[in-house]
This record gives sequence, structure tokens and C-alpha cells, in this order.
Amino acid sequence: MMRSPLRRWMLRRLEAPRVLSGLDLPAGARVLEVGCGDGYGALVAGRRLSGAEIVGLDVDAAMLRAARRTLARPPRWAGAGPGAVAGRVRLVLGDATTLSFAEGTFQAALLFGVLHHIGDWRRAVAEVCRVLVPGGVFAFEEALLSARPWWLNRWWGHVPFEADEVRQALVEAGFEVRRFERGRFPPMCYALAVKPLAARVAAEPGMSG
Repeated sequence: MMRSPLRRWMLRRLEAPRVLSGLDLPAGARVLEVGCGDGYGALVAGRRLSGAEIVGLDVDAAMLRAARRTLARPPRWAGAGPGAVAGRVRLVLGDATTLSFAEGTFQAALLFGVLHHIGDWRRAVAEVCRVLVPGGVFAFEEALLSARPWWLNRWWGHVPFEADEVRQALVEAGFEVRRFERGRFPPMCYALAVKPLAARVAAEPGMSG
């Protein structure tokens, strides 16, 4: 299902436009996609974020192999030849809960319905905050899977959580939540969070407490 034409259509036409709406990134921005899967999301993001360098990370080596095949033969809308979107995408094998990147590596991070596949998803949120520059943005959409029906989550290995838990995890990680929308059908949330700028060490000259 996650690699089906229907899922790809939904990602390109419905989910990505909403997630990427309002992003204002500098030229040549570095963007991390957490859980890049077969690489289709990275192509969509690269197409909409002109000039951005996309780093697609996934913990599953098989999915990265699928992503390399996608980048080798990208869809027509992604373009071909010099300057094509695929040329701005780099794939990395890694765990979202222990990112190998240094603090302040990326100007933005994206995620398309991946948190419910990560057992320690709160730690993944905190890691995203760490690798962003001050002022960096985390834009994502996520399925809201409550504990009911528990058997469905158990069958698919999904981690259940509600919208309030996601929002709280963002705040606890250090983000400022700028936008948080919840849809009832299907049960989803869309969020835009910002890593705060570094606090001033001292008051400006001539100012007193």
C-alpha cells in the first residue's frame, strides 16, 4: 500500500502541498526527510522546494534500494538531465531516534506519516529538533492511531497516539508550534513547528533589567 500508485497520488496531490505550504527556505537549503521510503516524497519535496538539497533517511535498507530505483528512473514531472530534482536528493541509511548528523545541519525537516512506525517516536522528534538550525522548521503530517482498535495496530506494528500527544512531544523537544491542524477523516494531523532562535546571552549595552 505504501508504494502503490494510490499512495503516491495522495502524497503528491493532497499531503505534500499541505505540509509544504508556507515554507520559506533560503536558496540551497538542506532539508531532511525522515523515513523517505521509496524516494517519492523526496522527489515531491525537491520539486516544490526549488534548489533545496534533500537528504532522505530510512532505517530500512530495502526501502533505500527502492528509492535508488525511483531516483534512477524518476517520473516525468520530476524532470531529467542536469538540474533535475533527482540530482538534488541524497539517500542515507539511519535510525531516526539516533541521527548521525551534527547539531544545526538542516534548515528544514519533513515527515510524511512515519512517526507511527517508530517505537520511540518522541525521541525521533527530539532528534529532529537537534539537527535543525535555530529558526529551522519541522513540517509534517501524521496518522492518528488511537489504542482502539488495538488489534489493528498490533497486526501492522503501528504505534498509537493522539493529536495532543504529538503536540506535547513537539513542545517537550523544544519546538514552537506555529500550526497544528487535525482532520477527522481520515484521522490525521498537520503541523509546522520551529526551533527557536538562540536566546540572547546578555542584555544589549545600555539596557538594564
